[in-house]
Amino acid sequence: MADFTVRLMPSNQSFTVKNGELILDAAIRQDIEVPYSCRNGTCRTCLFEVKEGYVQQEDADLCMISEQELEENRRLICMSLCRSDAILEKASPRRRRQV
Repeated sequence: MADFTVRLMPSNQSFTVKNGELILDAAIRQDIEVPYSCRNGTCRTCLFEVKEGYVQQEDADLCMISEQELEENRRLICMSLCRSDAILEKASPRRRRQV
């Protein structure tokens, strides 16, 4: 399977994500500085908006991300996989509403 290219905005940094590799893991592997803390989808530090491409949120029911955020193309990159090349922009975290 092919690798994917991710570009982060506004820094314009690009890096390669292997098929099946979490986006955050790929960034760390290539010394790309991205904000993160927990690495399990609960701190929301690594919340990005997908501007272009397809990024799949893994275990969305376990992460601190709402259905509304998913519909707005927001993803927690510590628990997300690329399914195409993508452009991501750092999003400001919002508190998840309790249902």
